[in-house]
Amino acid sequence: MHEADLTHKPTFTQTNICAAGDLASNPEGVPRSRPVLNNTNKPLTVALVNQKGGVGKTTLAYHLAAAAHLDRKRTLVLDLDSQGSALDWFAARTEKSPLYGMAVAKVDVPLTRAAFMQLTEGFDVVILDAPARLGNMTRAAAVAADVVVIPLQPSPLDLWACSDTIETLDSADEIREQLGDSPVRRLAVLNRAQANTKIARSACAAVDFAELLGVTVHQRVAFAVAATTGETVLTTDPRSAAAAEIWDLYGAILKALTTDTATDKEVLATC
Repeated sequence: MHEADLTHKPTFTQTNICAAGDLASNPEGVPRSRPVLNNTNKPLTVALVNQKGGVGKTTLAYHLAAAAHLDRKRTLVLDLDSQGSALDWFAARTEKSPLYGMAVAKVDVPLTRAAFMQLTEGFDVVILDAPARLGNMTRAAAVAADVVVIPLQPSPLDLWACSDTIETLDSADEIREQLGDSPVRRLAVLNRAQANTKIARSACAAVDFAELLGVTVHQRVAFAVAATTGETVLTTDPRSAAAAEIWDLYGAILKALTTDTATDKEVLATC
């Protein structure tokens, strides 16, 4: 059944793919020094995965995409969730936005590798916003990705709920092995954390199913306010603490992918 997702080419829909345009100039406050992506025809692909709702997965997905776009990378967001939240966020934006030119597409069925390569051709970075419900769509995303990022709220319930997500990633790794690929890199990030709380620090030691990045994204009203206009904190308030956290997360993911950093203290959390 798993092989069928890769060997039979399904039909899929693309909705509201933004026309490519000149990438907007980086706004004031955007960091300029970032790791260089590998110079291959395949885009860097990041899948955000977690079956638990409310962890801020979609918010992180389009913020990472915005960071890549502002970093002058040709960027595509693939909204794999039936709710279409990333696409709704895209639709709220105006043509005068600094994010104009970033592409967003809605995909309704698991993509074969050939279909994925066709859809993502010409892009430097692809962000996959996987659905909360686990299944073939999430598995296909993990098969296609260079790295899976698992957003976690720092609470025992969120950590306990990750077992099904890990099983799906294990299943994707079996398919990747059949295709001659190594297991997908698994990174975790603490998201929507409350400032100055011990629970975020204690949650760090409990993450043993992925490499926990040394970046914490805190709960801030600015994220919700920016979303109402199809923007991000990177464009509405580029010098804010929220924007700095997103840039730190973007940089940590890139560094994790461009170096073998299983023990890199500059990237991973120290518990």
